[in-house]
Amino acid sequence: MGPKVTNAIMGLSNRMLTFKATQEAQGEDAEVSQREFLILELLKEKGTMNVSDISEAVPNVSYSTISTDLTRLWRDKKFVSKNIEPDNQRVTLVTLTEKGKKAVEQMQSKRTELMNQLYKALNTTKEEEQVLIRVSERATKYFDKLLGINGHKK
Repeated sequence: MGPKVTNAIMGLSNRMLTFKATQEAQGEDAEVSQREFLILELLKEKGTMNVSDISEAVPNVSYSTISTDLTRLWRDKKFVSKNIEPDNQRVTLVTLTEKGKKAVEQMQSKRTELMNQLYKALNTTKEEEQVLIRVSERATKYFDKLLGINGHKK
């Protein structure tokens, strides 16, 4: 990879991180962490899950860290409910609450709006749009491989 490509990718990455930090500093996106958001999206997509399944779906993060995140989402934010599985008292089932569903929808809507604004600002041609799609899909596959995700939508 040449220095121009490296600089372009690093520049975009840095701007996105700076934008995210700015939103968090202004309190606009500080309600949940990135990992908590991933957990909430997973629950929205899959429905009720046990803690072990959630932990397995979030690669390279320990069970105890996921458990701590879930406790925060349950106790502090009321975004999930936790119930003991009646047939196996050792298993905790986690479900999005109505408040959690609304929060996920709002966060997803904000992200979609931001991506739409970015796309509009890029003012791409149809050819550029197709290249952008192909490159983005390859980048997603690369990260899926690094993270050990097989066929996951994200």
